Amino acid sequence: MDKWMNNNNFNKILALVFGIILFTMVHVDTAPSGQTTVDIKTKTIENVKIEVTGLDEDKYVLEPLAVDSVSLEVAGKNSDISFQFSDDYKVMLDLSKVEPGDTTLPLYYKLPKGVSLVRMNPKEVTVHVEPRNTKSFPITLVTKGKPAAGYQIGTPVLQPTDTVKVTLADNELSKVAKIQGTIELNGENETFVEKKLKLHAYDNNGNEIKNAVIEPSNVSVELPITLPFKSVPLEIGFTGQLPDSLVLSKVTPEQETVVVYGQAEALKALSAYEATVDLSAIDSAGTKQVKVDLKAPAGTEKVMPEAVNVSLTISEIAERTIEAVPIKLQGVGDDLEGSIVNPSSKEIALTLKGAPALLDQLDKKNIGVVADVSGLSAGTHEVSLRVSLPKFIALANAGVPLTVTVQLLSPAAPVPTPHPDTGGVTTPEPSSEPVIGDVEPTEKPTHSGEAGGATPTPVPTDSNPENNGTANTSTNSENPVGTGGT
Repeated sequence: MDKWMNNNNFNKILALVFGIILFTMVHVDTAPSGQTTVDIKTKTIENVKIEVTGLDEDKYVLEPLAVDSVSLEVAGKNSDISFQFSDDYKVMLDLSKVEPGDTTLPLYYKLPKGVSLVRMNPKEVTVHVEPRNTKSFPITLVTKGKPAAGYQIGTPVLQPTDTVKVTLADNELSKVAKIQGTIELNGENETFVEKKLKLHAYDNNGNEIKNAVIEPSNVSVELPITLPFKSVPLEIGFTGQLPDSLVLSKVTPEQETVVVYGQAEALKALSAYEATVDLSAIDSAGTKQVKVDLKAPAGTEKVMPEAVNVSLTISEIAERTIEAVPIKLQGVGDDLEGSIVNPSSKEIALTLKGAPALLDQLDKKNIGVVADVSGLSAGTHEVSLRVSLPKFIALANAGVPLTVTVQLLSPAAPVPTPHPDTGGVTTPEPSSEPVIGDVEPTEKPTHSGEAGGATPTPVPTDSNPENNGTANTSTNSENPVGTGGT
C-alpha cells in the first residue's frame, strides 16, 4: 500500500476521482427545486366512432344516430400521443337505461395511458328508440327473364318455409308490404333450383326497407318449368274379346285423371285420354290386375303417369228379361204429329245379358228406348229403336232387329164451303180428326241401333254393384266396347 501511495501517478488519479465526486455533490445539492420541466403536447383525433353499448335489442330498436363519431383533443408527452393508434381512443354511448322516445345522453371516453382529454366534440348525443316488434309475412316470388319458348312456369316449392318473420321498430314494421325474392330466368326448359334465394322487405312503393331483420333471410326454391299441360279424365277402352261365357262387371283404374304435356294447340282439342286394356288374355272369372302403359297422344310430348294399374272384375254371364220398357218418340217435325202404332202398347220387352249382380239391380228406369224419326216426312215408317243401357249390360238378342211402326201425320187442311145465306164461301172449323194423306213412305233413316238390330255394348263404369246395389245409368250403348258374349 505504501508503494501505491508513494506513486505520483496513482495520487493524481485518486485526486481527480475525488474532485469529480465533490463537484457532483455540490451541484446536486445547490440546484434549486422546481427547475425540472416536462414537454407536454396536444393532438386532435378526428372521427372516433361512437360505440353503442347496453341496448336491449330484444325489446328496442335504435334509429340511426344523427352523429356517429366525435373529435377528441388530447394532451400528453410527445412519446405518449405520437405513437398511439386511433383505435386506442374509445368513445361509448350507454343505452342500458334508455326508454322509448327521444333521449339526450352523455358520451363516455377511454384514452391511452399518459393521455388526458382537453375537449370532446360533441359531448352528448340525442337518440331515438322504438319498441321492437315481429310479424309474419308470406314470401312473394317474382321472375325476371323468360323460360324457353313454348314452356311455362309452374307453382314454386319453398323450403324450409313459405312464410318468414320480420322484426322492426313499430313505426317501420307498419310500412312493410311484402317479403320478396327474385328469380332470374334465361331460357330454361327444366326445373329451376336456387338453394339460397335472398329475401328483401319492401314497402307499398317498392322501396326496400334495408334495416328489416328477416328470419330466415334466405330460402331454397324449386321452380317447375314445363311444357304446357292439361289434366284430362282417364277413360278405359278395350281390345280383344272375353270368352262367350264371361263378361265385365267392374273396371277401376288406380286414378281418374292423367296429365298430358305438349304445345297449347295440341292440348286444346284434347278432352280425355283413353287407355286400352287387352281382354284376349283373360280366360276366367275373378278380379284381375292389369298394368297399362300410357303413351303420349299425337302432337303431344308426354303423359304422366307413364303407366297405370287397372283392376278388372270378370263374372260369368247371365240373362234377364225386362218387361214393358216404354218407347219414346223423338225427332217429330214441328209441322207433323207422330204416334207409335205398333206395338200399340208403346212398350217393349228386352232380354239383357251381363254380370248377375248388375242384372239383379236393373229395372226399366235404367233403360232408354228411343224411336228417332228426325228428318222423316208424313206417312207410316218402320223405325229402328236405339237402346241405351248401363255399363256392362248388353242386349242378349243383339242380332234381332228392334223396330216399331210410327205414323207421322200432317194437320188437316180446311175445305171452303158456300155460306147458306149469302152464297159466299166460308171456311169451316178444322176437324179434330186427322186426315191421312196419300203420301208414299220414305226411306227409313239409318240409326245407330240399326245394322241388323244389334245394339253396341256400352263402355265400362266405375260403379260397384256389389256394394250399394245401384246400377249406373249414365252410359248408353252408343259408346261401344268389346265385351264377352257380343
